Amino acid sequence: MKTFKDYLTESTNDSIDIQNLLNESHDLTEEQETAIDNAVDRIMEEHNNGKDLEVIMEEIINEGILGSVLGGLTGFALGKTVGKAIAKVLGIQKGALYDLLTSRLIGAALGAVLGKRI
Repeated sequence: MKTFKDYLTESTNDSIDIQNLLNESHDLTEEQETAIDNAVDRIMEEHNNGKDLEVIMEEIINEGILGSVLGGLTGFALGKTVGKAIAKVLGIQKGALYDLLTSRLIGAALGAVLGKRI
């Protein structure tokens, strides 16, 4: 598959191919559509209550950032303990998978993702 850079450096410039490349789209999943609908509903509800659009957007962005940070910190603090419990349930006592499950970095990453979704 050609990249956009390949198209730019080619001597023959077929504008239809470039246009197709730039207009390429992907369908949204049900989860993504629901999240978008919820965000739009929340924005409209807050706007109808008299809030400024910029204030509403700032609140939504700050909630996402705060959730990620708090989730990451929680994952960093509790990740090793949770990882040990998961390893114990799976019967893993040592090795690379045990090290991965009990890693604080992995715990922080999982916590950040979970915090972002909540």
